[in-house]
Amino acid sequence: MKKLASPSDLEQEIRLLLTPLGIDLYSLQVPKRPGGVVKIVLDEPGGITLDRLEVASRRISDLLDLTDPIPGRYRLEVSSPGLDRVLRIPEELASSIGRTVKVKTLNPVNGQKVFRGKIEVLGPENLNIMVQVGKKVVVESIPLTEIKEVQAQFWEDVPPEPAK
Repeated sequence: MKKLASPSDLEQEIRLLLTPLGIDLYSLQVPKRPGGVVKIVLDEPGGITLDRLEVASRRISDLLDLTDPIPGRYRLEVSSPGLDRVLRIPEELASSIGRTVKVKTLNPVNGQKVFRGKIEVLGPENLNIMVQVGKKVVVESIPLTEIKEVQAQFWEDVPPEPAK
């Protein structure tokens, strides 16, 4: 197999490897020095399971062994994005309507820079989230241009286990 020239070549090869499995390459970090960690984050619709991570990890490890894209020694770490992942704007926001998020803004919007609530609407220019203010629920409209980061808080959407 050919040697890969760059991290973007490696990213492309991993995507080609995972696409038939229905697994998405969420992110890839390649170490700058020998002995570092190659961090790969994978996901799939509905969330990725440990079994699927294991299958993908083996295939990626084989690919890295064949192409040897990283000089020297390294460790491979394959994981899921987790329930508190940073969401990509706007594609993941659209699929997260009704889910709980924490939004950080570049500048204050209505006097604050951090909002926590459920996504109500994603428009072409604004993200509307329902937030709790005292005993009331209000809708905050945040311009997309002011959003610094949106972090999922999906564990809040999962109902608690019934007591046994």
